Amino acid sequence: MKTRRAMKVVTGAVAVLCAAATLSACGSDDDSAKSGGLTPVTFAMASPSWNAGYAVMAVVEAEGFYEEEGLKVTTNLFPSATQAAQQVAGGGADLGLMTVEPVAIGHDKDLNLAYFSSYWAKWIYSLEVPDGSNVKSIADLKGKKIGVTAVASSGATFARTAMELNGMSPDAASLVPIGAGAQQINAIKSGQVDALALWDIQYQIVKNAGINLTPLPVKETADAWGGGFATTRKNLKAKKDVLERFGRAVAKAFVFSKANPEAAIRDLWKLYPETRGSDPEEKALADGIKVLEVRLAGQGFDDKTLGRIDEAAFTRALDFMASAGLSKKFPAKDVYTDEMFKAFNDFSYDDVKKQAESAS
Repeated sequence: MKTRRAMKVVTGAVAVLCAAATLSACGSDDDSAKSGGLTPVTFAMASPSWNAGYAVMAVVEAEGFYEEEGLKVTTNLFPSATQAAQQVAGGGADLGLMTVEPVAIGHDKDLNLAYFSSYWAKWIYSLEVPDGSNVKSIADLKGKKIGVTAVASSGATFARTAMELNGMSPDAASLVPIGAGAQQINAIKSGQVDALALWDIQYQIVKNAGINLTPLPVKETADAWGGGFATTRKNLKAKKDVLERFGRAVAKAFVFSKANPEAAIRDLWKLYPETRGSDPEEKALADGIKVLEVRLAGQGFDDKTLGRIDEAAFTRALDFMASAGLSKKFPAKDVYTDEMFKAFNDFSYDDVKKQAESAS
């Protein structure tokens, strides 16, 4: 089932990615080039800014886990998953952190991107309404206003697709851009919107502001995978050792953050002071920890499977995209490998926990 609007999303994203695939590589494929004895790695992260949802990626730098694995990592932020994928496909980055959409769409055009590690263990987009709303199901959204960060956001695309998959026109409800932060909170409290189409940590930020929310179930994304670290098929082989070391450094940061979430938030503040905000320290810490805990949920700490990609969950995500007309249907194994997660977890959890517990 393909809507005209969905096809515009596909066309635009593929055009950007295909252009990226023709770019000259900005770096060298020669991992023998060292910087102070460390292997240089360029990392593209799909986020317009740092926030508590990415505290783990601050910990990995602040606690020296990259250096422990012999890496010198340069992290560059990009506003969207498509732009992060563009950097990786074009050679401007060795790897990137991105949701499912650009890799699935890129598969149709043989861009040869593939995931090697999980980061978002669950599908991050959803529809929610303020408690007490008369909207009880997706069908009740007809004629309502749905708040999104921007009309071109992935959350907006998710809202249109969810309505279509439930037998409605993708334009049955109006999409209202409400931005983020204070602007977003004010739009909700003032009743400018009837429902929200955001992602997991955004919802926690809304809840931190005292707004209680109720989810509207979208069965097609129940138990679906959210995304993770991707690279080119060429790099999966040529840079396997580097990718394993990167994944292990991130796994250490996850263990550290789980053991001492307060220290993780303080690491984020230390590296990126703008994330501290203006609230009193006690509230800022408590709110940051709640956001971080959303990211820590379901990661695989107990059985030491950090970074593992669940094939069934990934298949559900791809099936949702195919049913929405955003990509063709294909096996999940075409765009991921699960060969590395054991190497990611090959370190002493206890030693990292001790490091976290002793952190101020």
